[in-house]
Amino acid sequence: MLRAATSLVLLLSVLSIIINLARAQGYDFGVDVSRLTRRQTASPILIGKLPLAANGTIPVRQEIRQMRADKHKWDLFILSMSMFQNADQDDPLSYYQVTGIHGVPFVPWNGVQASPGANQSGYCPHSSVLFPTWHRPYLALYEQQLYTMANTIAAMFTDATERRLYQLAASDFRAPYWDWSQSPPPGETHLPDVFWSPMVVQTGPNGVQNIKNPLFSYHFHPLDEDALIWNPLKQWNETKRGPEMEISLTSPPSNNSKVNEALLSKLPEIQQRLYVLFSSYHDYNTFSNKAWAPSQGLSMMDSVESIHDMIHVYGGSKGHMTYVPLSSFDPLFFFHHIMTDRLIAIWQMLNPSAWITPMAAGEDTFTSVKGTIQTSKTPLTPFYVASDGTFWDSDMSRITEVFGYTYADTDPSRGSEDAIRNSLIDKINKWYGSSSPVGQMAIAQHGVGQPSPFAHASKANAQTSAFRPNVQLSANKPSSSRLIRHGGYTEWIANVRVNADAIDGSYAVYFFMGRPPTSVFDWESAQNLAGSVAMFSMKHMNKSQSKISGALPLTSALMKMVAAGYIADLSPAAVTPLLREMLHFRVLGSNDGEIEPETIEGLHVAISSADVKIPRAKELPAWSHSKKRLELWV
Repeated sequence: MLRAATSLVLLLSVLSIIINLARAQGYDFGVDVSRLTRRQTASPILIGKLPLAANGTIPVRQEIRQMRADKHKWDLFILSMSMFQNADQDDPLSYYQVTGIHGVPFVPWNGVQASPGANQSGYCPHSSVLFPTWHRPYLALYEQQLYTMANTIAAMFTDATERRLYQLAASDFRAPYWDWSQSPPPGETHLPDVFWSPMVVQTGPNGVQNIKNPLFSYHFHPLDEDALIWNPLKQWNETKRGPEMEISLTSPPSNNSKVNEALLSKLPEIQQRLYVLFSSYHDYNTFSNKAWAPSQGLSMMDSVESIHDMIHVYGGSKGHMTYVPLSSFDPLFFFHHIMTDRLIAIWQMLNPSAWITPMAAGEDTFTSVKGTIQTSKTPLTPFYVASDGTFWDSDMSRITEVFGYTYADTDPSRGSEDAIRNSLIDKINKWYGSSSPVGQMAIAQHGVGQPSPFAHASKANAQTSAFRPNVQLSANKPSSSRLIRHGGYTEWIANVRVNADAIDGSYAVYFFMGRPPTSVFDWESAQNLAGSVAMFSMKHMNKSQSKISGALPLTSALMKMVAAGYIADLSPAAVTPLLREMLHFRVLGSNDGEIEPETIEGLHVAISSADVKIPRAKELPAWSHSKKRLELWV
């Protein structure tokens, strides 16, 4: 009876939202917006450099919560997004067509035609050394549109004082990012609440209005079911996150609470993976993308692209973000990708001489087929830099400043490169080191009164992992003498490699210390879950044996096994037999179905270890070469 009543309340709530959404629209500016937004020329669309701030500095892309604290900038952002999303979908500079560059509808944009046999993909190069640099002009195009609209809207305010304040805010407007790698401020949700509500009360030049929240979803107008490919998503007239398909298959409500919980549960392993990436990956090709080459062995199987995949898979939770060709329609996509670009800029500051070396493309794009050798001179189609038909390339896109933006942590005006680099090392140790095993060990290693880069480690340790061995744990942590040897410790990593198009859709590989729960719906909350590796993928028309890879640090879970008395220390002699006996993995598809490993082409799961030197202040950990210790699946 109680369950039935709860279901009825939920259904009535959903119906109320649907009714209110049907009434709500984008912001009414009181003018024909299509005249303001529609492109009036047939010449190629160019991506250029946005103007400097009035004081001559390069404007900074802000974190979303920081921008929200600036009323005038935030108003302009929401108004610009509303205008952008409501532009006619047949306009090449509409939200629909700009987002469609990434994936569907698999049609030419900006007059750039498909390569033979490659017209069943978007322009975005996944599993490619171009992954970081291709997104720079793409995000710059998105930012360019918002900047233009923000300045247009600012000029619409009739009150002179208001107009001046909004024009000042518009003059150095840059698109914001969402820092999904950090814990939220006290009292706030991990996924910021600005993404949760389907409607928002918004101030603008035509008064205060109740409008559709342009950060909640994108409404297709019209919906092109033939272009959107997947059932049941192709029936949904707006983007969804965590869709409640048990309520409705054709119009499920989004569940941002589910997405928030999923992403928050993955935060510790995301932070640990980022810490490993920043401290031990120094080769650009390996860092930049998830395509695997035999030369990598087991030592470098993670990448910024693979970590970025986690946000797609869990940020969509079966919604649009989970599907490669549909993901960019969700407004969350751009906040996520600007954050990814920020991480890339930080890594570049730490590794200034590392750059692209020729590498074969791992997947098709609209303008290239897998296997094509790509270099720093490969055109980043479909983005023109000049009207003579010159495309942006990676050499041109190597630094953010060429597009007229920077990030607070990499801003060249803040000091010398060495000073910025030293500051970044401190920040990385605090941001990500404190959630990693090395943070706990550094405090023990340095002792009281000695410099430690992990000032916040003890505060963050409580959230490092939900993993609990199936035994009664004492409150004591394992003695540092059992973990630290000769100023270092042994890090353990699970490595996953698989054919790029092994499965049609995204999936995740889950690791358990002991037998996994029988039901897939219990995996995420299982006490013996050590973590997961998400694969953001799709099948392509051109079958190939290209490989992609990702990695999961296991050391946090193993430290708890030491504390529980399962093993004496983290040495290979102690850990390898334990993992051989207790470590299990399972594969979960995007439809909540378990996938049998033998049906996954090219699947290889192995465990490696490396010796890690614990850092002091102004240092990142130093890593030895990884060694393979165990194969779970070949």
